[in-house]
Amino acid sequence: MTHKASLRKQFCDLWKQPQAPGQITLYPRMRNAILDIMAEGRRKNIINLLIQPDVSLLCQELERLRSQNESDKPTLTACVAHVFAGCIDADRSLQAYRLGRKKLVIFDEVDLAMMVEREVENQLLPVVYIIRGANTKSLAEIDHSLRQAKTTPLGTHGPLSRLEYFFFTLPRFLRRLVWWYLRRDPYSFKQLAGTVGITSMGMHTQGSAVVIPITPMSLTLSIGSLEQGWQVIDGQPVQRQLLQCNIGADHDVIDGAPLMRFAERFRQALEQGLPLCSSK
Repeated sequence: MTHKASLRKQFCDLWKQPQAPGQITLYPRMRNAILDIMAEGRRKNIINLLIQPDVSLLCQELERLRSQNESDKPTLTACVAHVFAGCIDADRSLQAYRLGRKKLVIFDEVDLAMMVEREVENQLLPVVYIIRGANTKSLAEIDHSLRQAKTTPLGTHGPLSRLEYFFFTLPRFLRRLVWWYLRRDPYSFKQLAGTVGITSMGMHTQGSAVVIPITPMSLTLSIGSLEQGWQVIDGQPVQRQLLQCNIGADHDVIDGAPLMRFAERFRQALEQGLPLCSSK
C-alpha cells in the first residue's frame, strides 16, 4: 500500500468511527452572561495581587456573635464585603472608570456586584446581585442583602431581573451593541453592573485556593479558601486562620503603588476583627 493510500485509509477509518457514548444537553442561555463578562474582561489590562490576611480574630468574634444571638449570624463573606466597601470609600479612585479618552468618573457610591450561585434552567449558575451604596451600609444590612440574594425569586428585584434575563437571551450581535454602549458610558455601566466586583468561592474547597477571575470591573475581590497557617508572633510560631484573596485591578486606571496601599489597608482592616467591621 502506498503512502497516500495509507493516509486515505486512516482518514476514512477516522471519519467512519462511531461517536463516543455520552449525553447531549441544551447549552443554558443564561451562560451568555458569563460569555459576555469574559469578553468584556479580556478588553481590560487587569493586574492581580494575591494577599493572605490573618482573619483569626475576625473568625473568633464571628463565632462569639453567632453563639450569643441566634437571629444575627453574619457570614464571613458579608464581613469581608463590608470591610472591602469601607476601604474603597477611603480612596474612591480605586473604582474609577474612563469617560472618553481624557476623563475619569470616580463614583461616590460603592456598588458591590456580588456573584451568587442560583439554579437557572435546571443548572447552578453564578448570577450578579448588586448591593447599592455598600459604603454606607452596616454589616447587618450587607449580610441581609446577601441572604436575600440567595432566596429572592429570579426575575424579580433580586439577582437576574426580568430585564437581565431577556437581555441574555438576545442574539450575540445585539448584546455586543449594548456592551459597546456600556463600555463608553460609565454611568449606565454602574447602573447595570455596579462599580466593584466580589466573587466568593472559598467555601467549595479546602486548603490553599483562590480564583483569579477575568473581570470587566476596575476593581474585583476574589475570596478564596480559609486555611490554617503558621505565623511568627513574638518570636514563636502560632497557628492562625489565613484567608486567600486576590485583588484584580484595571491597570488603565489603577497603578501598582495605589493598589498595594489599598491592599495593605484592606489587610489591616480585616485583621482588626469585628469591632471595625461593625462600626457603621
